Amino acid sequence: MAEKELAEAPETQSSLPPATTRSGEFGWRVFVDAAVPPAAAIVCFAAGVGLLLSASQPNLAGRMGELLTVLPLPLVEVSHFVASLLGMLLLFLAVGLWRRIDAAWGAAILVLLAGAVFSLLKALHWEEALSLALIAGALMPLRRSFYRRGHMSDGLVSLPSLIAIFAVIGLAIWGLLAAYENVPYQDDLWWTFLRDSDAPRSMRALAGAVTLGCVVAAWQIIGVRQARRAASHTTADLVRAEAIFAATREGHPDANLMFVGDKSFVFTPSGKSFVMYGRRGGLWIAMGNPVGPAEEQLDALIAFHEAADHAGKSPVIYAASDDLLPALVDLGYTIRKIGEAACINVPAFSLEGPSRARLRQARNRALRDGWRVEVIAPGGPVPWEALRQISDAWLKAHSGSEKAFSLGRYDAAYLARFPIALVRQEGGGPPVAFASLWPAPGGREIAVDLMRHGPGAPNGVMDFLFLEVTLWAKTQGVEIFDLGMAPLSGLRPGRYSPALTNVGHIAYDRGESLYGFRGLRAYKSKFAPDWQPLFIAAPPRVSLPVALMSVALLTSGGVLGLIRPKPSAG
Repeated sequence: MAEKELAEAPETQSSLPPATTRSGEFGWRVFVDAAVPPAAAIVCFAAGVGLLLSASQPNLAGRMGELLTVLPLPLVEVSHFVASLLGMLLLFLAVGLWRRIDAAWGAAILVLLAGAVFSLLKALHWEEALSLALIAGALMPLRRSFYRRGHMSDGLVSLPSLIAIFAVIGLAIWGLLAAYENVPYQDDLWWTFLRDSDAPRSMRALAGAVTLGCVVAAWQIIGVRQARRAASHTTADLVRAEAIFAATREGHPDANLMFVGDKSFVFTPSGKSFVMYGRRGGLWIAMGNPVGPAEEQLDALIAFHEAADHAGKSPVIYAASDDLLPALVDLGYTIRKIGEAACINVPAFSLEGPSRARLRQARNRALRDGWRVEVIAPGGPVPWEALRQISDAWLKAHSGSEKAFSLGRYDAAYLARFPIALVRQEGGGPPVAFASLWPAPGGREIAVDLMRHGPGAPNGVMDFLFLEVTLWAKTQGVEIFDLGMAPLSGLRPGRYSPALTNVGHIAYDRGESLYGFRGLRAYKSKFAPDWQPLFIAAPPRVSLPVALMSVALLTSGGVLGLIRPKPSAG
């Protein structure tokens, strides 16, 4: 069934910039497409500055006299006012051109041509009009360099661009005050409409430009907030991703995070693989490896990179495993280790021998006290209300809240997809602890997801649960039981190590009171796991510390969510 759905799924068209192809062609168009948007943005920004400064200065008396012999004064006044508004619009459109937005390209050409017309109508500024027309003409054949689909209300401006725009406004106001310092201010200047009234004409023009700038800035900020509230995915995307998950023969357990409901998806052109990601600021953060055939990992990363680029965002890959490293290297990403996952080799696991004496004794004690672990398959009789009470008590005891993105949460509809391991007394009774289990695509691995215990649970209850689940997994033919990541574990500091690695090691070594890094690794080490490295990767332009903070904010739900006690395993 899954294979049929995949076969019928429409192919995702490649969204590569026109200058590149998936086969890796590299020609002069690459350089053109890389250079044109910044250059166009700078030139258009300068044109906007020119229009605003022109509006703040006195007109040439001779040209104005000639113009007023042909055109009525009201038309000249309106043209002067409109030219200043167009100058302000060019400042904002320059930001869109820098980000390669197709709508900004079309709007900039129209505004430049309109600016040329109104420059002539306001005071016969033919030099200004000619330069604006030439810029518009130079932009017209460069459409393919502006390949990102977008709308001007999508929140294109950033804080630095707003600072630059309002710095230009300040410069224009300073120029106005300097040009008319000998003109005494009077209220009726705003309403003076005469042939030689340059001061009031400039005052009105700049006042209109400042007002328009504030309105557009507010519009852009609202656009950013609306984009943040946009739905993460469509139902069709989730159905398609679920079919790919079911058809994949081998993968990692964290692929189940697709069901949390806070991810968006990018699919490969073949429709056989996808990358799931979350949004935070200017970053698209992929969670884990692509889901799909191993031979499509690079294709999936390229598709994700292209989709992020076309949206004007930067891609980040979080919690990538070591088998993804060749593809990340091919893309030229910067890669840093962020921790290690504790993976139990299930077929080789045993409680025999002196090194396992404490685990063996803890298990025997729990069994003597009548405790049992029951693994309930998806769709089985799970006591959801009892689990809800355990979860609420656990959250209250830990002063915490539900997490997201890189972690599951308590939600019956979400948890019902997975096997649930319960700890309760033999013969029945209410559970005192539980854990949901993620089966990886293909069934070779499982991982523990949500794990919580109530106040009535015995000491060492989670040790007992993990031991019993490991022994159960052995009967199911599972090869690896993933206990999850120990953040910042296994980092190797040194004089030649990256700064992020050295800082991470310091946090691991001395930040026990904040998070419990060492304690978490020590707890998982008692099960003698194999430690598998995990990485974060991004293009060189992306700050990896900022990316890690964005992941923490996504997981915690914001800044307040980061204020929490250190984790407790049992």
